[in-house]
Amino acid sequence: MQSVSSFALNLLDELSRRFTDRERWEFVVTSLSKFGFNALNLASFSPESGVIHWARTSMSEDWLKIYSDGGYAEGDPILAQVTNGVESVYVNAESRAKASNLEIASKLFSGLGTAGYHHLFSLVVPCPNDEVKIVILSSDRPDAEQIMTEQAREMRILATVIATNLGSETEGVPSGIHDLGPLVASAPPLSQREKQVLLLLGDGLRNDQIAANLDIKEVTVRAHLKTAREKLNAPTREAALVRAVQMGLLRPAMTHHS
Repeated sequence: MQSVSSFALNLLDELSRRFTDRERWEFVVTSLSKFGFNALNLASFSPESGVIHWARTSMSEDWLKIYSDGGYAEGDPILAQVTNGVESVYVNAESRAKASNLEIASKLFSGLGTAGYHHLFSLVVPCPNDEVKIVILSSDRPDAEQIMTEQAREMRILATVIATNLGSETEGVPSGIHDLGPLVASAPPLSQREKQVLLLLGDGLRNDQIAANLDIKEVTVRAHLKTAREKLNAPTREAALVRAVQMGLLRPAMTHHS
């Protein structure tokens, strides 16, 4: 059986020959599956605020519905790494379900085990351009616990290869990559008016044009944009628009008018 370190290096070599996120995601998910990893979660976030900018997963739609309906994001200790400063975590879902004192966490890990996600390894990875990502790998291999604990250094190498080579553009990937943004959005909700202002900004309108369109004052438009930027921890109003869309808080099809 190929070692984790050898697998990671081969993965890195092959990724150097693929130039789009779609190609890379498809190759990585397929390669991970062949090795015995049955799911990949990847998210980009700001460690200072805990705001998740985008999140993608190869977990099944059935499990994601259970995760959403159960509100498990609120009690997810792995997801909590975006704010608590913990760098790496290994979880045996069955053991954690039995040991947890919190009902929501117990149900989360019990559900993960039932869905086939028995063992999970996560790592927070600093990336170029001041970006930080969290990689979560799942496996149902019989020796998964041994690999994830005794080969923790090699697992860190693998997670780093994944984090530094994959981005958010996953639409159309044949393996079925899902947007986790709406399930794990960690920014305060945008008001309806803030959404309208951002959408019109996305249409290319200036502040005075947005004000005229919504029949409000231009100073009010600036106030809404400032508040949206603060909620999303975005340096510019354009960045706020991008982050709102990536996090599932804003969709282009939404109405612009009240």
